[in-house]
Amino acid sequence: MYPMEMMSNMRRDFIASNLRSQINRLSNILVNLEDDRKVDCDYTNESLKEIENHLRQIRKLCVNN
Repeated sequence: MYPMEMMSNMRRDFIASNLRSQINRLSNILVNLEDDRKVDCDYTNESLKEIENHLRQIRKLCVNN
């Protein structure tokens, strides 16, 4: 377990903004899947990989606070 450290307001805002961005991207993918539209599997796969990488970077920012 990591020691409890307080995050600066700037870092917290940056992380919140980036998380919001990833939520929006996931939401768009979900809407496309649910709308019975033709889903581009390659686009969806690449988008999910990018989101996963962004989430890893965000997690590292939290750990390396």
